[in-house]
Amino acid sequence: MISIAMCTYNGARFIKEQIDSIIVQTYHDFELIITDDGSIDDTIEIIKEYQKKDERIKLYQNEKNLGFVKNFEKAISLCNGEYIALADQDDIWKKNKLEVFLSEIKENVLIYSDAILIDEHSNKIGKELIRPVNHLVSGKCNKAFLLSNCVSGNTLMFKRELLEYILPIPKNMSFHDIWIAFVASTYGTITYTEESMTYYRRYSEQVTKAREKDYKGFFDRLKIKENIRIKDAKASENDLKLFLSLDILDDETRQIINILSEHFKNYQQIYFNYKLYKILNKYSDEIFAIYKKNKRAKRIRRTSIGLKLHKTTAFIL
Repeated sequence: MISIAMCTYNGARFIKEQIDSIIVQTYHDFELIITDDGSIDDTIEIIKEYQKKDERIKLYQNEKNLGFVKNFEKAISLCNGEYIALADQDDIWKKNKLEVFLSEIKENVLIYSDAILIDEHSNKIGKELIRPVNHLVSGKCNKAFLLSNCVSGNTLMFKRELLEYILPIPKNMSFHDIWIAFVASTYGTITYTEESMTYYRRYSEQVTKAREKDYKGFFDRLKIKENIRIKDAKASENDLKLFLSLDILDDETRQIINILSEHFKNYQQIYFNYKLYKILNKYSDEIFAIYKKNKRAKRIRRTSIGLKLHKTTAFIL
């Protein structure tokens, strides 16, 4: 049996399309575990209507709001299947997604795919989530997830044996999917399907927000960019420290993480970290496997340099 873990929160607008795409899967032996994090719209009523028609759907309502990552942790912990797939409340699955995943996972412990972007009206935007800008990765490739991620939670399925290492998801982990991908590619090997099996919904308001440029001037623009980089550096430092908590981590990766963590901790200082630069060059094919080759040299240089904002001038290196 495959367990599908879905988290909901005020998802009434799109959840019908997602559940409809799941209950018509060509592979029928599954359960749909839904954990709701305190919805105040019609989400619960919609799910209960589906429950009346399909006993494979199980609903759990949280007594208090857990937040996105911990809600997924709860949903995963309630799964009974030999395989566990994750689902977002507002996406759409291809009809044969579970069948394809089950046939292609083979000896790997996790399988995932790219996703086709759709808008709020379920129209294709004409792009994929990861490709062709970056690569999908496979194998025993945990170093690739130290600085980036190509495994979106709504596109993955993993074997139950991983639960011992995935749960509990460390507190303050930025996203559950990068933790699962890192653990899976440390413990065993991962793979992906060439065909994108999920339609990933991107709202117009998300696109608009991403394009907003509220710059008052040149230096204000530099300051905003620097603040974003500092925020990203702090998030990276936090996630890397949590990766170190994994007992099955090999010494080589542990050493790389320690060097990266120390650098990001001091990221607001202006300096060139030659020690880190050497490490990144040595393991570039693994650490930057998700990035296109023509981007790797620039990424190595940028990662190796700290930055600091002055009163009148910002150095963005």
